[in-house]
Amino acid sequence: MQGASMRCTIRPRIIASLCAAASTLALAQPAGAACRVTDFTDKTLTSLNEAQRLSFVSQMTQTEYDKLRRSQPGSANYHELIAKSANAAAARRAAQSKIADLGVENIDDFRRVWASDFLTDEELRRYTDCVTNRQPGLFIAGRPDGPGKFNISFSHLTPIGVEKITTKLVAAYNVANVKQLEDFLTVLGPRDNYPAQTFALQLIDPGKRAVLVMRAGWETPKFVYIPVYPTADYFKQR
Repeated sequence: MQGASMRCTIRPRIIASLCAAASTLALAQPAGAACRVTDFTDKTLTSLNEAQRLSFVSQMTQTEYDKLRRSQPGSANYHELIAKSANAAAARRAAQSKIADLGVENIDDFRRVWASDFLTDEELRRYTDCVTNRQPGLFIAGRPDGPGKFNISFSHLTPIGVEKITTKLVAAYNVANVKQLEDFLTVLGPRDNYPAQTFALQLIDPGKRAVLVMRAGWETPKFVYIPVYPTADYFKQR
């Protein structure tokens, strides 16, 4: 055998799919590229609440940091934490520390929700598609849509194309319309990949957190911890 050029001759039906998918992804996706929340919204930092601002900063990309670092005091995107940080990594650590100081259970999981829950459903679907295109597999995000309501957006990419993946609900806590979600996923059925879908969850008790566990095929289950809204309440008297 003569190196990599010969590898696609073995088990041609499977390996050809692998090689074609790998080639397509290599051409379409910049290596190590991350999806930037700011590419999907016109909202400014000052328009977000403290939980959303800190959560966004805690996972912002280098290019987002570079852009926001140039913001002047008094401008809509100025944030003192960013302005006083030596670099993007320091800013992310400082934001994570401030959120951790709340001492709330599952706060790091809430942080991942808050970092993008200010997007609209349409913006969230585009963001979700972006993430799963760069990191193949099930990706779930969400946003509040009124008292006791939380819209989840999820998508899945299977770049190999060897088998169809079925997305299922594994478990749920404090979710009232579990049967409707299961029916929604049944209709979606097994697929190689699918663009972002949105489903409106209804919570049993809006005063308690909710938890959702979903899995695509044999992938590791994905947990979504839904915080109690409004998020501003977490920062009262602090």
